[in-house]
Formats: sequence, structure tokens, C-alpha cells
Amino acid sequence: MKVSRCVLFGAAVAVVHSRPAVKRAINDATILNYALTLEHLEATFYQQGLQNYTHEDFLNAGFPDPFYSNLEQVASDEQNHVEFLTGALTGM
Repeated sequence: MKVSRCVLFGAAVAVVHSRPAVKRAINDATILNYALTLEHLEATFYQQGLQNYTHEDFLNAGFPDPFYSNLEQVASDEQNHVEFLTGALTGM
């Protein structure tokens, strides 16, 4: 079993090294698009969480009183990040 894993790993390494290296052009727009994708994920996470659970749900689960308002603020911040990055990309 160990030998077959070593052979398989060796074959995979050989395949990876036998291919020519692909050089990707990474520029500001690529980085901003990546950041925008992450911000969309975060904004959606908080938005859906706040849609599915109420302030009372958090209190009943044992979270302190300002916790829900803090989540609302973070959700708003994430949406602002989406809007900012979208504007930055539009302006490029």
C-alpha cells in the first residue's frame, strides 16, 4: 500500500513538472475582483443569518444583548465593502 502511494505521488509530481509553467497576469483588477468575491460571500453570509434569526433568537441562545446589533453593523460594513470594491473596479 505504501509503495503504491509513493508511486502514485511520484507520477503526479512528474506530470506537474512535465507541463510548462503557465504565467498568469495578476494585476490590480484581478486582486480587486478576488476581494470583491470574498466580500460578496461575507455580505451574503451575514444577510442570510440575520434573515433567518431574530434578535430574540440570539437572546434565547444565550448571547448578550448587543450581539445582534453588532452583527447588523458587521452586515452593513460588508455591504459597504461590496459597494466600495464595485465602485473601484468600475472606475478602473
